[in-house]
Amino acid sequence: MAVANAFVGCHTLLNHHTLSSSSSSSTLQTPLGLIGVPRNNRTRRGLIHRARCEISPSDSGSISALEQLKNSAPDRYTKERSSIVVIGLSIHTAPVEMREKLAIPEAEWPRAIGELCGLNHIEEAAVLSTCNRMEIYVLALSQHRGVKEVTEWMSKTSGIPVSEICQHRFLLYNKDATQHIFEVSAGLDSLVLGEGQILAQVKQVVKVGQGVNGFGRNISGLFKHAITVGKRVRTETNIAAGAVSVSSAAVELALMKLPGSSHASARMLIIGAGKMGKLVIKHLVAKGCTQMVVVNRSEERVTAIREDIPGVEISYRSLDEMLASA
Repeated sequence: MAVANAFVGCHTLLNHHTLSSSSSSSTLQTPLGLIGVPRNNRTRRGLIHRARCEISPSDSGSISALEQLKNSAPDRYTKERSSIVVIGLSIHTAPVEMREKLAIPEAEWPRAIGELCGLNHIEEAAVLSTCNRMEIYVLALSQHRGVKEVTEWMSKTSGIPVSEICQHRFLLYNKDATQHIFEVSAGLDSLVLGEGQILAQVKQVVKVGQGVNGFGRNISGLFKHAITVGKRVRTETNIAAGAVSVSSAAVELALMKLPGSSHASARMLIIGAGKMGKLVIKHLVAKGCTQMVVVNRSEERVTAIREDIPGVEISYRSLDEMLASA
């Protein structure tokens, strides 16, 4: 009640002084100890800025409460500093079925960033969605509320219950989040140590994010630094020596079973015509293999691969046909 009375007293004083027609040297006082500044050609705006409250011994508790209210109101949302947070699921924490449902195609990354930044406690966002991981990087006004909102958004877009996502997700904050994206970009968190495809995918996050509202300077700066780290690791160490992807490792393992001179005449069987299947075919061609049989549900993707890689015999076999004859 004392705080309310103080607000009313200040408001009454300012209104009375503004509307009064008394002489310019008059000074107004109230029982609250509020003193109005003499008018003397001052504008109402100047009066408001210069009006002050003097504390009398009997009202010290009331003014203290007033000051506490005034000072605490804007601090309620600024006491917790903004944090960089990673909410992710990867090959190390979640099954492939869950990662597939959570995956966001590259063409939809801008839409996802916009939706994430529309959440109450998210200022900036980025999406890193690959075969092996689904990670959302955000600048959150509140760690707890930000994580809760993003997890609920992931549940809404994928149809996976929040409780199930929480069982498989990992959370990293600030320095740990920074170290994580650096390790990811360097290939240290990949299924095959040092694989180079992930660096290209991190670069694509920055490329797609350019000009997208919500891909702000903090998150974009983080990814740009990660690209620099990934390049330096591959330049200054031998981590990229040998097979540096699942597809290339699979090809090298398969060719170890064949005599070197038989690569050109060997007929290779590839199951699946997705990104991984296409990479396997490219690695086989680089090793001298020219005859491929691709088993897939539909022929469309196989035809597209055939057009992209001319000079190689690529035959199609229906998955249903192969299963029936198995």
